[in-house]
Amino acid sequence: MREETFYPPQLEIPTVVYKTPEGLYTSKSDSGNVKVNPLVDGQIVDLDGFLFFVKLIYKSYLAQRSRNGASPEVFDMELSNIPMLMLSHSSWTHHQLETIAQFVFEQLQINNFMFLPSALASSYALGSLQNCVVIDIHTNGTDVIPILDYIQLGHLAVKVEHGGSQIDQELAKLLPQWTPEQIEDLKKSSIFEVLSEDAKKSSSLNFKHGEDEGALDVAALVTSDRDTREILEEREKNKDKHNVENSEQENNVFVDRHGKQIIVGKQRFKGCESLVAEISKTVGRVLSQIDDFHKLRAMWENILVVGGTTSISGFKEALLQKLVEDHLIGEPAHEKDIREREHSAQNSVKKKAKIANSFLNSVDYVQIPTAISLAKYPEYFPEWKKHGYAEVPFLGAQIVAKQAFGHTNESFYVTREKYEKKGPSIVWDVAF
Repeated sequence: MREETFYPPQLEIPTVVYKTPEGLYTSKSDSGNVKVNPLVDGQIVDLDGFLFFVKLIYKSYLAQRSRNGASPEVFDMELSNIPMLMLSHSSWTHHQLETIAQFVFEQLQINNFMFLPSALASSYALGSLQNCVVIDIHTNGTDVIPILDYIQLGHLAVKVEHGGSQIDQELAKLLPQWTPEQIEDLKKSSIFEVLSEDAKKSSSLNFKHGEDEGALDVAALVTSDRDTREILEEREKNKDKHNVENSEQENNVFVDRHGKQIIVGKQRFKGCESLVAEISKTVGRVLSQIDDFHKLRAMWENILVVGGTTSISGFKEALLQKLVEDHLIGEPAHEKDIREREHSAQNSVKKKAKIANSFLNSVDYVQIPTAISLAKYPEYFPEWKKHGYAEVPFLGAQIVAKQAFGHTNESFYVTREKYEKKGPSIVWDVAF
């Protein structure tokens, strides 16, 4: 596997189609056509609309290749042999999965196909984590999905009813004079940050009083006719010159999508608290259903957080801190003393027996979790390291596609031969 073959996604396509008054799907937003979002926070809410969307993407690829001069006949044959991997969501039903498989083989005429659960793709991206929990933050919801022995436990997955948009709602309360666009631009800017309690304490700013008072935290617009890039470059130079941390500035400036500079106060450090608290509570509820002691420990020590919201500086660290605060179990001092005395006594009696030493070394405090940590991201994908890992399921899909389709063993995916023998239900025989 050569790491240089894996690059971040280059294109982001909104899952939007339109429905005509006659009930037909189209890509045109003509008058009278109704906008349809067939996929919402990972869930398929309009299966026919989703299939039409998949067909649109596929045809766009066909058109692009034709423009590059490929012969139609050779091209069709070649394209049929290009395998397709589709990331699926834990909410997709058996009927939906089988219908998609039927569509891919019968309508798109693709010869090799496989589904890969999105959470599982995330775990494969980080070196095939055997036991972990994936927290996938969407716009309007968050999925908490445990993975045990490389298997996604869909029946234990829980959906939190809030996602990244909850941060926008919290900011809207703090900045009522701002438009939704300005709030979104603030959230995506480099000055929007979640500060740890230690950072707040060490900062010269007063985070205990007045952080929600509009009079103290004035937000204003500064219009500029200059190019946005020029403004940003100037800001970076000034920042380097003064070398003042964001957490040390009462007010800071970012540039919105229209090239306007916006000054904002300490509200730029607020808005994520409710979402973080809700996710932490849900993770505890999900993992409390895992009975296997050793695998549960591994899950708590491999927490994988994905989604655009994780690009916010300090967000993942704040979530980890909340998980530790809510769920970490410290061994009571008196229990630890008793356990250590018992170990010592057993060791002195059986110190010559190797089996005793082996047993003693394996004895642990039985409560979980005594350690909570985020899963470690790979260091060997330079382009991804530079880009960030918010879209890590895409990286996992790249890795799995190369491993599965590049292997002579066809048990990982559905071939046309298998499909013609058994039909759409064949997808359950090749689950990755």
